Amino acid sequence: MIRPTPLWRRAGSRLALAVALLAALSPAFAADPGASPPLTLAEAVAAALGRYPALAAARARVEQADQSLGEARTELRPSLSATVLGAHYGEPIPVTPIHAFEPALLPELDETLLQGAVQVDYTLFDSGRGERVRQAEAQLAAESASLDAGEQAVAARVAGLYARVLTRRDKLAAQRTRVEAVRAELGRVEQLLGVGKAPEVDRLRAEAAVAGAEADAVRAATELDSAERDLARLAGLDVEAARAGRLIALAEPAAPAAARDELARAAVGARTEVAAARAALEAAAAGESLARTGYHPKLRATGLYQELGASELAFTSEWNVALRLSVPIWDGGATGRRVSRAVAGLDEARARLAQAELEAREDVDRALAAWTDAEARAVALARAEARLAEVTRIERLLLEVGSGTQTDYLDAESELAATRAARAENLGTALVARVELAHATGELSLDWLVRNLEASR
Repeated sequence: MIRPTPLWRRAGSRLALAVALLAALSPAFAADPGASPPLTLAEAVAAALGRYPALAAARARVEQADQSLGEARTELRPSLSATVLGAHYGEPIPVTPIHAFEPALLPELDETLLQGAVQVDYTLFDSGRGERVRQAEAQLAAESASLDAGEQAVAARVAGLYARVLTRRDKLAAQRTRVEAVRAELGRVEQLLGVGKAPEVDRLRAEAAVAGAEADAVRAATELDSAERDLARLAGLDVEAARAGRLIALAEPAAPAAARDELARAAVGARTEVAAARAALEAAAAGESLARTGYHPKLRATGLYQELGASELAFTSEWNVALRLSVPIWDGGATGRRVSRAVAGLDEARARLAQAELEAREDVDRALAAWTDAEARAVALARAEARLAEVTRIERLLLEVGSGTQTDYLDAESELAATRAARAENLGTALVARVELAHATGELSLDWLVRNLEASR
């Protein structure tokens, strides 16, 4: 008599096929680590810093601010210009300067006027020049700090994704171990069932455990593949270069040496986002001062040398030197509006700086809380894993000698796999918390990552 295939066995077969398909994608199952060189954390971060579009845009803004500063500084120097004019009129006009109304000094008349001039201008006094330079310098500092902040944020994201890939690799390994264990139990039951020494319910229970373990393994493999793709996308790499089998294990980070208050002060003093907000405040203050220079007079000196002639190309020279004083009297309130707008911008910049300092302190507290929690959980989970491994071994022995129950053994295997997955997840949380703390205090860099997280340090 041919028995119909049990539901759990059919489901298990489909899950086994899914596991096999995902094994081709996941290095934790089947990848060959020698197919391409390993990818260190520092290399992943460096790749992201060089290719991330937002950072390219930030570098362009820094270049724009640098050129704006150069442009503002040119106002401190004189300017020189040359002009050439050729015009033809319907009636003759004077083509030489008129210096007196005497018969001997009458100007030459011609329909064609040719004129060349060289002019020198220099601003002797303009209170706005220094403020424009100061504003441009502050804007350059703000854009540079924003670029640094963006680079640190990208480095922190890459480190977090790198740790996530390693975490999910370890979780997948834990699920694989569980799959192998429950499959072995299913094989043992089928052998006993073949000689009539085990009930059918034991096989159904073992098949259900295999199906559940394989389902968890499929989910773990899918999550791993997703994390690998996220890392590859952020670093601008081919996904195969970011597979878990190419990554180098990270070292457990050391605890921060400074106290909470000291870390908070460091965050306010050195965090790049705070530095950017502080430079933006300086730019806003310069902008307010610049707006107020609209009430101030300006003094310019001008020198002009001209050559004027007619179509016969007989030229006459002319020159002049002038001082021009401009005193604002009334402009309809436009300067007042500009000052009010600048004052509002200054108030906004002060608020943004206060917000940046507040967020820096919050990030320190948040990262320290996550680190403290992960550190405490690491000890507890390590102890739990050791105990559960021994419990599972004992339950297995009891089951083999007929003194234990299959349910107790399968429950122990499931709990052990869950604890191992939780321990891997906790290590990733600790790594991310340590990186976020370095980011909050402004010390995150490639050198910091190598010194603190590379396993070979």
